Amino acid sequence: MGKVYEDVLTWHPQLVLISIKPMTWRGFLEINNNTQIKINLTVPNYPQMKNASIKFGSKIHLICSSDFATKVNALLNNATSVLSFLNQLQRIMSNILIENDKDHFINTNLYNFERLEELKNTVLIPDITVCVNKDFSIIKLMYKNISIELKQDPTANYSWMVVSSDLPKLKSWELLERSVSTLTEAAITLKTRVDALEDTWQNLRIIDENCWVIDPANPKPDHLYRRIYLNAALSLLIKLNPLNPESLPEIKPLGSDKEVAECQNIISENSLNWSDDKTILENLYELLNVSELPQPPNVNEREKISNTGIVSDEECCICFCLQSDDGEIPSEICNNEKCHRNFHTLCLYQWLAAVAGNRIMFDRIHGNCPNCNENISCHIVTM
Repeated sequence: MGKVYEDVLTWHPQLVLISIKPMTWRGFLEINNNTQIKINLTVPNYPQMKNASIKFGSKIHLICSSDFATKVNALLNNATSVLSFLNQLQRIMSNILIENDKDHFINTNLYNFERLEELKNTVLIPDITVCVNKDFSIIKLMYKNISIELKQDPTANYSWMVVSSDLPKLKSWELLERSVSTLTEAAITLKTRVDALEDTWQNLRIIDENCWVIDPANPKPDHLYRRIYLNAALSLLIKLNPLNPESLPEIKPLGSDKEVAECQNIISENSLNWSDDKTILENLYELLNVSELPQPPNVNEREKISNTGIVSDEECCICFCLQSDDGEIPSEICNNEKCHRNFHTLCLYQWLAAVAGNRIMFDRIHGNCPNCNENISCHIVTM
């Protein structure tokens, strides 16, 4: 018995001989590095395996094979020793686990030969990084730190949908959100569009580094606009043309009526001087007839600035929010220099429209500022 005991202990160290009459081993049979099955093996006619029986712990559900019980019974009837029985049982269980994992992997939507070949071809595209989540349900493609994530289109076989993207949506570009037939097509589209936007993003970086940007607060790659601070009553909305980033962008002054009118006149006079040969910063200086643009204050400076205008009271004076439901930040500013409160256009329009007797002239409605009661107006909003 000593030799058998030593052999079992050597090959299956987690099994313990707990009884001699009948011979009984209890403990864990290691199937692989991640799985151990609890067993209780009783051999009443030791060393023969006749009438031997085995019981399994709760983890036996992992061995979900329809013929597992048949294989175990056959093994009990034909095994020549305890050690050979345990070794063969271990192999049977290990093979079933491997087959189960293989079946699960093959049944995963992506895991078939066509999908693997497609993924391999995508990886081979220069400079494209491909990431796959644990169950292969999401594919992430990245190029120059710009990424898109795709998943299989549930409405169509062998096609993909973009579930998230760093790319902006442009009317002149076919939407990438439609189903694309292959990952390679998605990767090439990503690469082409990122390369096409390089000059636009470079101009936006120049604005970010040299101007006081008040919108967006945290620029992302899909933000192709900037709103820069000019003074307490005036800001400038700049929308670049991504198809021609060196051309004169769409520029709109925002703020008090007086400041906006003066700024618009200066822009109109200088717009013809915009040149593709100059940097966007040089063009802005000439367009606004300035030698420099305001820089954002540091924390200490910001605390010292009085509570006026865009600088320290950005929220709408009516709804007390910075962003409206549609993402707009306040663009209307009271003309009164002692007030200079900010308003969302829709909030101010609804406020003025609710007051009987307020005048409508052309495309603007006129009334009194909700804060200081001085004259104020805004564009009429079509609801």
